[in-house]
Amino acid sequence: MRNALEITHQQDPDGRRVLALRGEVDINTAPLLRAALARHRAHSALVLDVTGAVLIDAAGLRVLTAAQRQAAERGLPPITLRGVRPLFAKTLHLAGLDHLFPREPAPHSVINQRVAPQATGHGAPALAAV
Repeated sequence: MRNALEITHQQDPDGRRVLALRGEVDINTAPLLRAALARHRAHSALVLDVTGAVLIDAAGLRVLTAAQRQAAERGLPPITLRGVRPLFAKTLHLAGLDHLFPREPAPHSVINQRVAPQATGHGAPALAAV
């Protein structure tokens, strides 16, 4: 069974192109990420929002490092990772790749979308991080 990966794009107010990942980047879906990065790399500044990525495995890391290497060879700014979760940060560190990718936090509105209501039993919902 193929894992689902959704990649959307938008323009940040500062003019940077943002690709947002939702789902899993693995051996089955890494070609989709490679194609999206190639298609949008013409934009000088590129942000990869990984807030919605639940998995980025070795195949995904290969795509990211290859895209970062190509950016450097072409004199383009590095790809910035947005919304890196602790487990992915640890993966980057253990793979020796954490220094290759500038990072920025997820926008406040995205963080709020990841908070879901949970019943408290007192008639009012409580918020719990998903």
